[in-house]
Amino acid sequence: MLTLIPFDDDRVVGARISGKITRPEFDSVAAELEAVLEKHDKVRFYAEMETFGGVAMDALFQDLKFGLRHWQRFEREAVVTDANWMRRLAAMADKLFPGIEVKVFGSDEVASARAWICAD
Repeated sequence: MLTLIPFDDDRVVGARISGKITRPEFDSVAAELEAVLEKHDKVRFYAEMETFGGVAMDALFQDLKFGLRHWQRFEREAVVTDANWMRRLAAMADKLFPGIEVKVFGSDEVASARAWICAD
């Protein structure tokens, strides 16, 4: 399940991931991202990864299309997780996409992650 997390900073879209991500859930986050991109040149994404049960195939294809279309407009991404594989994946993404600043936080660092994603 993927649920939106509200932020006072309108450049930030937040989501909590728990289990498998479905297409309707992905579409709701993509709509939020599109709304931010209508107002700002860059968007920031905050993700709390409680558990990850995969992505429905149709949601994965939409994610790839969305990412390819907008990857240059992502400025910063905060990932909150205790999963080592997710930490490694985020570190790799930080190197693969040098224009996007990616930082990983442990589940005990939620306040720091939220402060960092909103900082100027």
